Amino acid sequence: MPTTNKYWAASLLCLLFSFNASAQGDAKIGKLKTMACMGCHGPTGNSFVPSFPSLAGQPAGYIAKQIQDFQSSDRYNVMMSKIALGISKYDAEHIAAFYESQIKTPVFKNIAHLKTDAKKTALLTLGKKLYNNGNPNTGQAACFVCHGKNGDALVDLNIPTLANQHPQYLISTMKEFKNRGRANDDERVMRRIVDTMSDEEIEAVAYYSSYLVPTLEGKK
Repeated sequence: MPTTNKYWAASLLCLLFSFNASAQGDAKIGKLKTMACMGCHGPTGNSFVPSFPSLAGQPAGYIAKQIQDFQSSDRYNVMMSKIALGISKYDAEHIAAFYESQIKTPVFKNIAHLKTDAKKTALLTLGKKLYNNGNPNTGQAACFVCHGKNGDALVDLNIPTLANQHPQYLISTMKEFKNRGRANDDERVMRRIVDTMSDEEIEAVAYYSSYLVPTLEGKK
């Protein structure tokens, strides 16, 4: 298959295979079930530690699926795999609904300071190019196809929001997919994409997407 066709095929895979029914839960009940989650993910799902993901504003269906994957060993983390075993299907949906209802706190307050740092500016420029256009030469799909122009993903497809996420977490996640330490992406969508990316490109996309402001933020 020509490189250009591979590029668009990878983009379409996201739309064709990522649909799942949204989780149905009660955010008020979910809040009561998150005591064990606060230490890593913060009281409102805004993590204070760069290596721990912020869950605030993430699609409920995506969060519920991750809990299910930890339970089934489709995804592994030394801490989460153990915690997930104590969460029922219904509690997972309640927890997911709570985090989805929370507003994300921006990881970085201002991008202006990067203008004085040529290396970081170049990295963000590359990240923007890859996020919006992909790389037809290597077959990398444009990130916005699944994750949205503003990093807030496509509604009801249970795709994670990237805007305001810790770039360090995004980098480690993409490298996990690339190194096959994580393989719970439907139809190998993420693995197909990151296989075409260098470490520099992964870092660039992670930093650029973390600065995006989701359009859905004002609706919460």
